[in-house]
Amino acid sequence: MHVKKTWFILALMAILTLWIILLANQVRVINVKDYGAAGDGVTDDTKAIQRALQHAPNHTIYFPPGVYAITEELPIHSGTEIEGNDAIIQASSGLLTILHIKGDNVRVTGLTINGNRSSLRGITIAEGSHNVDISDCIIKNFTQPKNQEWSRMTVSGIRIAGDTKNISIDHSAIQNVTARNPVKGWGHLIARGILISPLNKQQAETNNITISGSSFTNIGPKDDGDGIVVQGFKNHVQLKIINNTFSANHKRAIKIQSPGVLVKGNTITNNFYKNNFYTTYQETKTYDMWAAISVYADDTIIEQNTITGVGRFARIIDIANASSIKVIDNVLKNGYIGTDKLSPIISITSSQTGQILKNFTILDNTFINGRYGVLAASKITNLKVWNNKLLNS
Repeated sequence: MHVKKTWFILALMAILTLWIILLANQVRVINVKDYGAAGDGVTDDTKAIQRALQHAPNHTIYFPPGVYAITEELPIHSGTEIEGNDAIIQASSGLLTILHIKGDNVRVTGLTINGNRSSLRGITIAEGSHNVDISDCIIKNFTQPKNQEWSRMTVSGIRIAGDTKNISIDHSAIQNVTARNPVKGWGHLIARGILISPLNKQQAETNNITISGSSFTNIGPKDDGDGIVVQGFKNHVQLKIINNTFSANHKRAIKIQSPGVLVKGNTITNNFYKNNFYTTYQETKTYDMWAAISVYADDTIIEQNTITGVGRFARIIDIANASSIKVIDNVLKNGYIGTDKLSPIISITSSQTGQILKNFTILDNTFINGRYGVLAASKITNLKVWNNKLLNS
């Protein structure tokens, strides 16, 4: 009996110890309203939210339904999880960014982030950040603020800097990101739904970014308004753009200027019909969008995408100065009748004298309303164009 009692006590103590450990490590939920946030759209909730975020590690910061007005950016550090329930974080003054993420293991879900036409960016994922997940969010209404320092910078819904790794943007909506001032040093208007680019020359790499199941609507204007842009990296970025939808992206849906990108299963719609015009350039041709996808870097795969709409592209897929490109099993359609006399579906060019491009596979695509299925205005070795269909209205 004594032995059995001893074992029972030891077992009970082990269970109690395990229970205490689990309680100690349990993620607690912090309600921002418990820290003084009003969520009424009028009260400045900045300080209350910042106080809650100070306790973020190993906690979930919860935003109940409401509109949370802020006047300063919200810093997000390592180990932070943010969950919203019909909650809107809304800028009530001009900001560089609303959420500034710098750290590892960060998750943001269920929020609407509203720039209120007064802030430059919705979310900035800063250099050195790893394992960041943005899901089921709406990021909308961004442009250059009146602040003189920021008024000539590139506007974006989400800005991902260099030296970042394992970033996921999933089932989110980026809406109404538009430039109103020419960007300093460029002289024209630039807007990006998502911009992936180093902030300086020291940020040499980025790896493993996935943008999936998301929508990009009204990114403009035509001068340089693109849904997703990756640029400035020499390494293979391992960027996957998968199963997204693009609508009313004024110049392009996707622009690739760094190697190692997969574009698969996306739907891109050219909504414009003779009503999309340049602001800072003279309108010399009548196309509605420059391209659906522009590729200016090696090792890019474009596969199983559907590109359509009422409007005319200058070219649907624009490839320049790039090699090792695969375009496979896509439906690529220009809009109104007559575009078949004007636009190539795929254009391959080189702007560098004597440059020879190489290793192209263009396979199993359906081309609709194009003057040419493939127009190669450059020297190319190992060009494989197989089993494509050209159909004109």
